[in-house]
Amino acid sequence: MIGQSAGKSFAYVLGVFLGDGCVTTTGKNADSGKSVPVFKLNTIDADFANATKKALSELSDKSVGISVHAVSKSSKPNHSLWICDADLCHNLDRDTQAKRIIPEYVWGWCRENKLAFIAGLMDSEGFVAQNKGGATGRSFYMGFKSCDEWVPDFIRLLNHVGILIGKVQREKPRKPGYKTPTRFSIKMQSWVDSGARFNIARKQERVDRWAACVPYTERSRYPRKLTSEANMPDTPITA
Repeated sequence: MIGQSAGKSFAYVLGVFLGDGCVTTTGKNADSGKSVPVFKLNTIDADFANATKKALSELSDKSVGISVHAVSKSSKPNHSLWICDADLCHNLDRDTQAKRIIPEYVWGWCRENKLAFIAGLMDSEGFVAQNKGGATGRSFYMGFKSCDEWVPDFIRLLNHVGILIGKVQREKPRKPGYKTPTRFSIKMQSWVDSGARFNIARKQERVDRWAACVPYTERSRYPRKLTSEANMPDTPITA
C-alpha cells in the first residue's frame, strides 16, 4: 500500500504525517531491546484523531491507541494518537526525507488519492477563519500556513487539482531562530468545486456555511436593496 499502489488511506496518512504527525521512538522492544518507531499525532479535534485512526487501521494490523487529557489554558482536551508500526514509520520517514519533501509518486496518484492527501495536510495546517465583525457565512476565508520546505510543491499540487490560491507571503518567525512561515489564502469556491473536504467538522461546517450563502444578498448584514427608483438620477439628464 505504499507509493504508486497506495490508496486513500495511505494518501491521507501521508498528508497528516507531513502536517501535524511525526515519527519518533519510544521505549524498547521486549525481545530485541531496540527502540521502537512510533507514529504520533496530537490534536484538539477528536474527529481529526478518529479519521487518522481509521486510515491507519486500514493500512496496518497494529493497534492504534488514542488517549485524551486536559491541556492547561485550553477549553478543549488533547487527543494523543499513536501506532507502533516499524514498516509504516520507516516508509513515511524515508519517502518524505524526514518531512522535507512531498514524494514524487504523489503526482502519479489518481485525483481521489490526491484529494485525500490534500485533506490530510489541510486538516493539519489549513484554517477557515472569519473576518472580525462578520455576520454572514460569506465573511469566512480559508488559508494555509506552514514553515516546511515542501510548501511550493503543495501549492503546485493544489493548482493541479483546480484549487486556486491567493497571495503568497512570508511572515516573520515567531521567535529569533525559528523557521520562517509561508502563508497563503485559498479561493473557497475553487475548494468547493474541486470536491475537497476537511475531516475536521468545525472547519468543514464553515466551508458549508460559506457555500450555502447567496453571493450578493447575504454578503453583508444589511444588503443594499435595488429598486428602479434607486437607480434613477435625481434630475433629468438633458442634452
